[in-house]
Amino acid sequence: MNNLFKPATYTALVLSSALLALAPAIAQDHSQHKSGHENHANHKNHTSMDAAKISHSSSVYQVDAHWITHKGEHMTLADLQGQPVIVSMIYGSCTTACPVLVNDAKRLYSSLSDEAKKQVKLVMVSFDNSRDTPKALADYVKQYNLNSDSWVFLHGEEQDIRTLATVLGIRYRKRPDGDFDHSNLITVLDKNGVIEHRVEGLGQAMDKAAKTVDKLIQQ
Repeated sequence: MNNLFKPATYTALVLSSALLALAPAIAQDHSQHKSGHENHANHKNHTSMDAAKISHSSSVYQVDAHWITHKGEHMTLADLQGQPVIVSMIYGSCTTACPVLVNDAKRLYSSLSDEAKKQVKLVMVSFDNSRDTPKALADYVKQYNLNSDSWVFLHGEEQDIRTLATVLGIRYRKRPDGDFDHSNLITVLDKNGVIEHRVEGLGQAMDKAAKTVDKLIQQ
């Protein structure tokens, strides 16, 4: 929490992210993966982008932005301080990678100790601020039966979404059809919002991530 992001740093991060978004995406074959929601074996409409490396150790909560939850509540990321957070970025109209990514976060949550489950928050931030209104996100939560208080889906402004994605190392780009190519990344934040662990790719083992969260609970 002592290393604060300064405005100039944010500008550099955002410009860097914009350049990364123009780089060629690296396709990944997920044809053998099935999620807990349904069979999402066909990923031909989604190009997965490698997550960017991160070198900072500052709190993600220094991203100074306001968000609206799927419940219509206004919040900042700093409101999550004091508990471990599992965070990822998706978009609601995605029918290929994103439901798998959400299910992966759900698998991680299911692997936690009972004490950790009581404290951790699962935060899903939408890339798509035009279609993923708070109401649309509420419908998404209902569709996938994610109604517990542990889940928070966030709608934000385009620039704030880009900044947060850059800080997390998530690359994305909007396609002509309105959908998104993006990194598939789940990030574990400590109680102060510092990145402790990242899981890249779909259908990955969650053992290390679960151990990280359980350890954070004891600190």
